[in-house]
Amino acid sequence: MEDAHRFREEDMPRLLTVQDLVVEMPGRNIKILNGVSFSLDTGQTLGLVGESGCGKSMTCYAIGNMLPHGLAQTGGSVDLSSNATPSKAGKPKISMIFQDPTSSLNPVHTIGYYLESALHRHQGLKGSDARMEAMRLLERVGIDRVKSRLRSYPHQFSGGMNQRVMIAHALAAKPELLIADEPTTALDVTMQAQILHLLEELKAETGMALIIVSHDLGVIARLADEAAVMYCGKIVETAPVEDLLARPAHPYARALIDCMPSIDASDLEPPVPIPGSVPLLDCLPHGCYFHPRCSRASSQCTAQFPSSAIVGPAHQAACYHPVAA
Repeated sequence: MEDAHRFREEDMPRLLTVQDLVVEMPGRNIKILNGVSFSLDTGQTLGLVGESGCGKSMTCYAIGNMLPHGLAQTGGSVDLSSNATPSKAGKPKISMIFQDPTSSLNPVHTIGYYLESALHRHQGLKGSDARMEAMRLLERVGIDRVKSRLRSYPHQFSGGMNQRVMIAHALAAKPELLIADEPTTALDVTMQAQILHLLEELKAETGMALIIVSHDLGVIARLADEAAVMYCGKIVETAPVEDLLARPAHPYARALIDCMPSIDASDLEPPVPIPGSVPLLDCLPHGCYFHPRCSRASSQCTAQFPSSAIVGPAHQAACYHPVAA
């Protein structure tokens, strides 16, 4: 597919290919995702960025085959290729870290039960072997006094500690692909930095691929190699992170960057909010979905959604009037 969004280095094996993915509400003709395409290589980090409701989390649920009840994949494909040895080849393992760790942990089970059951399911460990590995995982994610922590319940942990438990649980599966859906939501700034640093360390240590979902371009800039900007269930721009931040082509990507506050003392301009709001999926505007909020829109933008076009090396945007030539 010539226009597919590619995130690949020649020396890295392909791990994930998503092509023309469509997710909708059957019978209601409401498309949650509409033609999403990208690929990911082993050891690479892809950032999905956009406002709430743009389809970032739903893309991850579709990849993990965890679509909510009432939604169905009605088009496209999600292909995973394991890089394991031939004797262990098969579908790659995927783990996911959810937005709210407290609500993702069962309040009636201890942390030890939560981790040990995952180790039994994914690695076949039981008894003392599972307990020792659970303690090792907790130590790896920076939790102290691990022996007593195994007997604790989620409500006895802070939000940051519960997020670390979620990461330990994800690592129990030894995943080739880790999906982190807004992993720093509701955490204070110090804890956010610690969680991001932990993800960087784990990725370097294990060689796993990572999909990081965030509305925060600062998080994407820190962790991701490549970025995909989503709007109303479509990917409107893809680029290496450095290029996206320095030379955004789609007006929506430009607007997201303008929303970021600056710490540069010489830059006294306040962040510029994006006018309007993300439209509802059951009443999307004709043509480009962003045109009602876009200062560069023309009559062409209202007629038909633009195709993705190359605007630079490994840089594509779906826009009739890109910001960067």
